[in-house]
Amino acid sequence: MEYYSSIEDVTGEALKLQLRSLITSTHTHKTSYDELKDVLQEADEDPNNSNNMILFYTGESVKKSADMNVWNREHVWAQSLTNGWFGESGAGADAHHIRPCNPSVNSSRGNKIFGTSTTTSTYYPGDEFRGDVARIIFYLMVRYPESDSYSFNSVCEGIHVLLEWNALDPVSELEINRNKIEAIQGNRNPFIDCPEFADLIW
Repeated sequence: MEYYSSIEDVTGEALKLQLRSLITSTHTHKTSYDELKDVLQEADEDPNNSNNMILFYTGESVKKSADMNVWNREHVWAQSLTNGWFGESGAGADAHHIRPCNPSVNSSRGNKIFGTSTTTSTYYPGDEFRGDVARIIFYLMVRYPESDSYSFNSVCEGIHVLLEWNALDPVSELEINRNKIEAIQGNRNPFIDCPEFADLIW
């Protein structure tokens, strides 16, 4: 893909830094948290019904609407797990990060880290969304230098879990469609286009 023409045949930290440079330099429009009410209706459009959008974790198809009682904006990396790194701007308003979610499910997930089962301290995103979660966290770890102060254990039981989810839950049509965000923000999520990047880096 032409978008990745500047990426050399490298691995590890070198690949991470090349991708960071690419997806930062092409991130030309910083969406606001309020703007996401409209952006996510298109980014998460139901592939089988253009009048609807798909909610994260449940796969529920609901009519497109900016009604936050029907869906709300889910920070996949919970804000409270970042010690103020982001709130509702920057990474906290990046359309590649934020997903639409059923309000009650969002509340149930709360600020639990991701894990292989749902407990009082961990949350399992489901078989159909575990890969999505992994590829979003990978994106955030590469796109934002602030993430260098955090380990994967800050948001999940461990990198090994996310790498496993990335392999077990391949990129879906919904995720592929989400990279239309490029038309708004200017950048793409490399781990949707090339999920193998995760293994090459980590």
